[in-house]
Amino acid sequence: MKRICLTITIAVFLLTYSNGILGQTVPAKLDQPKLMQQYIGTWQANIGKDSLEIWECQQFGKALIINVYHVIKGKKTPLYINNIGFDPIEGNIKGFVLWFNGEYSTWIGLFTSEKKFTGDLVHDYNIEKAFIKLENVFENPKEWTWTQTRKDGLKILEYKFKKVK
Repeated sequence: MKRICLTITIAVFLLTYSNGILGQTVPAKLDQPKLMQQYIGTWQANIGKDSLEIWECQQFGKALIINVYHVIKGKKTPLYINNIGFDPIEGNIKGFVLWFNGEYSTWIGLFTSEKKFTGDLVHDYNIEKAFIKLENVFENPKEWTWTQTRKDGLKILEYKFKKVK
């Protein structure tokens, strides 16, 4: 009799517990490569008096290549090239930045919503060595804001980009 009561109690518990699991909704995964395409085009931000930062972003298969330069008092100066791809194994977006002076940077991030990208500037893709937080928020298809924040929370940069092409 004890065995039957114990079996029934366990069965009722499992049925109740599994019904609770079945009733939960699973959030839809964001299509990271598709969301990356929001960057395609030419963007510019005012970064100071007579100074612009220009991003020329083009698709390269499923990846992106962004040529970045400054225009200061009408003079165009290359800054860096950002190569961006999606890592399906880790489920994140990774970038390799080659600076005009030959140095490089790496970063890891992802879209946390359809309009918000967050990431970290890291050393050689090691997330434990993150030193700057990145955030891009698309206000609409023609405007987005880029913010960089130090580990201690101090905002060090904020540019508002507008699509020009």
